[in-house]
Amino acid sequence: MDKARWLSKISFKGDKIILGLVVFLTVLSILLVYSTGGNKVQSHLVHLFFCYAGLAFFYLVNYKLILEKGALLGLMLALLLVALTLTSRAVRGITFLGRDVQTFYLIGFLVIIFISNYIGRRYNKGEGLTEQNMVYMNIILLVFCACIAALNMSTAIILFVTGMVIFFVGGFTMKHLLRVFGIVVLVVGVLAFVVWKSGDDGKQIGRMSTFVNRLEYYFTKDNVNGYGDQMILARAAIARSGLHPAGPGKGVIKNRLPENATDYAFASLFEETGIVVGLIVLMVYMVIFYRAWKISRASTNALGAILSFGIGFWFTCQALVHIGVNCELLPTTGQTLPFISSGGASLFVSGCAMGMLLNVSKKNIDDADYEDPKQMFYRNRLNEE
Repeated sequence: MDKARWLSKISFKGDKIILGLVVFLTVLSILLVYSTGGNKVQSHLVHLFFCYAGLAFFYLVNYKLILEKGALLGLMLALLLVALTLTSRAVRGITFLGRDVQTFYLIGFLVIIFISNYIGRRYNKGEGLTEQNMVYMNIILLVFCACIAALNMSTAIILFVTGMVIFFVGGFTMKHLLRVFGIVVLVVGVLAFVVWKSGDDGKQIGRMSTFVNRLEYYFTKDNVNGYGDQMILARAAIARSGLHPAGPGKGVIKNRLPENATDYAFASLFEETGIVVGLIVLMVYMVIFYRAWKISRASTNALGAILSFGIGFWFTCQALVHIGVNCELLPTTGQTLPFISSGGASLFVSGCAMGMLLNVSKKNIDDADYEDPKQMFYRNRLNEE
């Protein structure tokens, strides 16, 4: 019985499909990094180690305990990171130990955790949500989105959309959501008009000039200022491959493509592996979202249901935006491809997010086991012996 008890403790009880897909994506990331710059593989493997360490930690420690003790502290950390990022000279992050570290992925993850925890715990306590609670949550979301938008518009949009989806799943009234959405559209419209009328002066706000110029290229295809170079090269890399990929390490256009292992990882991978692998990668992210939805539906408490759905949506939304940009379906923006793009911060946060999702799935299985009288009898006998 000691052996059976030991095996029951170390056996993996989370969603095996999600874990397998994560392993598949990280294997592709090693191939991509080696192909785009072989000398970076060692540092990438170190990043993957921390990625899986974060995944293991958030899988093993009860997510309810983590959120109960750390959700508010996480929000305070997110506020600190926002302040440091806005005042830092690093692009889209902060300088830590002499290296530039992107912070927006961690900030978004911490905000999603806090919002999910706040809504889920109120439902678990039988309290529900009042109008004041809804306003409070929206203020938190909008403040963070506004701060992030100054330096990374796409991340702010993804966080806002994810927050609105969580609010919808969490029972916010449609009237309230439409009112908030209308206010945001009005404010963004006014700001866009002011920037447009003020000309070059308005573009000096944060990275507004980059965002506006990329948007202008997307709609006009006028590449006089060179802001469409990345999109042109990414499209060419994808078009060059098709059913006849160049093969691992034999890509040509990827060598001229800026950020070929981060913001344009999908195009670089596509050029060398072709449409089949490209479609498989797209389907992998859709399957992860589907499994997150299944985990949410199977959850026995509101916190687990809201958290797992929010993480699944946020994670998949990042992937779809990255792929959409690489295929020129969306304007150019800096979004990494989860678990494939290189980068320590994005990989670590992705690992933590998937670890927490696997934690919820493990808790669902434990709850289902305890509901089975035979399993309950077996567990009691195991503990007695």
